[in-house]
Amino acid sequence: MNVIDSLKPHENQRVMDLVAAAGVNVGPWAETKGHAASNPAYCYEWAFIEHARLVVLNVWHGEIQERDGQLSCDLNPRAWLEFGRRTATLRSSELSALSKRATRMDQAIAYAFGEQLPIRLIVGAGPQRDLSDPESKTASRMKLRLLDPEPWSIQRYNLDTGACRLTRGTAPRYVDQFTAPEPHLPNQHEVTGKAWGRGRKVRDAALLRAAGKCEFCHQQGFRMVSGAIYLETHHVVPLSENGADHERNVVAICPNDHREAHHGERREAIRTDLLVMLARIYRR
Repeated sequence: MNVIDSLKPHENQRVMDLVAAAGVNVGPWAETKGHAASNPAYCYEWAFIEHARLVVLNVWHGEIQERDGQLSCDLNPRAWLEFGRRTATLRSSELSALSKRATRMDQAIAYAFGEQLPIRLIVGAGPQRDLSDPESKTASRMKLRLLDPEPWSIQRYNLDTGACRLTRGTAPRYVDQFTAPEPHLPNQHEVTGKAWGRGRKVRDAALLRAAGKCEFCHQQGFRMVSGAIYLETHHVVPLSENGADHERNVVAICPNDHREAHHGERREAIRTDLLVMLARIYRR
């Protein structure tokens, strides 16, 4: 049996039970006049957050892909919302519900990405609206569900579009020159000066996008004693030249290429190549 086949649900399990099994506090579900598991404030949601610990997402089994034994899942709640707005068969109440759920799911993904939290997936099956047909009248309804026992992680997340790729397994740790632990050095002394602000989330986004390989020479970064993979983050257009502190202007490259990008005689050619690479990525 393929790994992906093992995740096909065959039981109609309650969302509340699966969310609780994933590690989310479901105490607030009981704050209803009816049955806790049927609380409409929760049971129809697509995402659930246990702050500082994990995020749970509902996905369709058909959205999961398997390549060489590695499972991945591409999500974009913002795109789903745009489709809903173009769908002629959705009532205003359905569109309102779609908007709220898609927005909360996107916020949950962004939160997990920023805090580097693990993802737990509730995998569902059942009738699903055809996203390629704005006239589709089939309402999506998950009739079967299971909780994947393995954690997932966010491989990449586009801050501008909301496009996200999840991969099954714990996220590899990537560090740069600002997050790598410094060894204890003797005879340290304080210095004063000015430094340009660099956003941690932007650097992390570049490191995740690179997935451990230099985005210029494509060689694997070296593995540190801690097990983390080391690359250096680099603003292609420098902050001193009004370059943006944004993933569209930040790359993860090896230390040699980083030094050459600043001081080498090829630095202008390197800048051009990196800008072309970034433009190609974010044109998708």
